[in-house]
Amino acid sequence: MKFLNQTQMLGVAVLLSFLLFSGCLSEDSTLTEPLQPEAKVELKSSNLWPNPLENLRMDPGTLKMLADLRKATTKYHDIEVAMEDGYALGSECVSHPDLGGMGYHFVNFTWVDGVFDPTQPEALLYEMDHHGNMHLVGAEFVIVQAPWDFENEMPPYFGIREFDYDPANVLPFPNYQLHTWIWKGNPKGIFTKFNPNVSCN
Repeated sequence: MKFLNQTQMLGVAVLLSFLLFSGCLSEDSTLTEPLQPEAKVELKSSNLWPNPLENLRMDPGTLKMLADLRKATTKYHDIEVAMEDGYALGSECVSHPDLGGMGYHFVNFTWVDGVFDPTQPEALLYEMDHHGNMHLVGAEFVIVQAPWDFENEMPPYFGIREFDYDPANVLPFPNYQLHTWIWKGNPKGIFTKFNPNVSCN
């Protein structure tokens, strides 16, 4: 079998990025296993969320899943709609003096289980402005470890991104979790827990 050298691999990555942003790839995704970098998808726009540098480092399948998540959560810019759909305040504003903020967590507690639906986040992340208005900045997935591990041999993945593991340090039960900064750019990365651009002030 012939393997690609580093230069050829870079060329393939650039070509995939070009095809992705040109909307020339067909859709192919799976939820049971991590997506492979060569997974093919179709996107309609090259400006789907404000993490452009992170986008260039990501595979097409994961980008497609993020685009679908944005589409599914667009309506939750209206926090009243989120509450009508079962989300309720789960935490006050969370921040770290050096790392940035997470904002307010609005959680749909009926969805906190061992099931992963990439378009149905268990928590929505909001930032409050100086007028007291809530602005949707991201979403968080929370998967209870025990039922997930009973049914699956691998931890959950969002595309090719593995979930973070929390051994009950933050929540009172072991869980897999993943933050997705799909509505406010995060210079540290779209899946990084804290966002320096999010503040509790």
